[in-house]
Amino acid sequence: MAANIGRNEIIAIRVDGNNQVGFGHLMRMKALARGFSKLGAEVIFLSRNPENLEGYKVLPLNKPTVAEEDLLVESILRETQAKMLIIDSYDYTQERLDRIGQLDLISVYVDDLNRHSFNTDFVVNGNIYAPSLPYRGRARFLLGTKYLLMREEFAGVSQRLLNPNVEQVLITFGAADMENVTPRMLGVLRSYMYFGDLHWHVVIGPVFQNTAEIEALAKDCPNVTLHHNPVMRSLMNFCDISISAAGSTVYELAACGVPTLLVIVADNQVWLAQKAQQQGLALNLGWHHEVDTRRLYSALNNLICNQTVREKLSRRGQELIDGRGAQRVAHILLDEVKRR
Repeated sequence: MAANIGRNEIIAIRVDGNNQVGFGHLMRMKALARGFSKLGAEVIFLSRNPENLEGYKVLPLNKPTVAEEDLLVESILRETQAKMLIIDSYDYTQERLDRIGQLDLISVYVDDLNRHSFNTDFVVNGNIYAPSLPYRGRARFLLGTKYLLMREEFAGVSQRLLNPNVEQVLITFGAADMENVTPRMLGVLRSYMYFGDLHWHVVIGPVFQNTAEIEALAKDCPNVTLHHNPVMRSLMNFCDISISAAGSTVYELAACGVPTLLVIVADNQVWLAQKAQQQGLALNLGWHHEVDTRRLYSALNNLICNQTVREKLSRRGQELIDGRGAQRVAHILLDEVKRR
């Protein structure tokens, strides 16, 4: 209906993605950029990691200090006459955000942690726990899974029909697995009583540093398949259950209706894992260093042997996550551009 709503409008997105900060910020900004592009807006990325934005228009930020970088960003915004700046980065302090809020354009901050008082025009937090956070500031807040920024492939996934018998198990720990959880998990699972009765699908992310260790563990296991950068929706649809890090992949699994055991591997995953269990979206095993053999085996047995539990998790996930958040946010933000 609104194919030309943003024609000739330039939207700037400030985001990084690398081994240190992970790739979740980058993935959701690419999803939002796709939403803007479908509405006719032009998107430019401002990033320290242009090598991870192939196929997009990107202006590299290579200044040695934050102050110099901010001046460069402001210069780019003036030269391009961008109507909006969207920031998805934990590096922004209260002072930097306040400065952004004073620029002569629409300012948007994509948040997870509620660490600031927000005087940008918009704050977007699509996490399941976002509506319960005590946000402050004059921003317009777009909170909750309705505004979850997900890749287009996860929009409108058909309701899942569960296999009555669990046969295929997915193991996925993000793009980098910086805590080296995948080989530790696979090593523990090799002693699991049902290990030989199941097929295990292990995702190798694009910047894994532990691939050789994982390959060595899987070498003599014909029922273990390693997937290097797979099409995740297809793999999720194929597998019956999953063991996953409690990052953005949780929402993709939920959209596909995959019953999931969550393992926390970073501080910013704690709220998601806790709320996902409270809302019946997944089962939380806790921090990766606390998941011992007994806890993991018990949780797996519960999921494998209890179809009712799997059905509830699958149904609840697809009720909460429809994968259309990027489209909704793009519409709202471009409506604001048009209004001004």
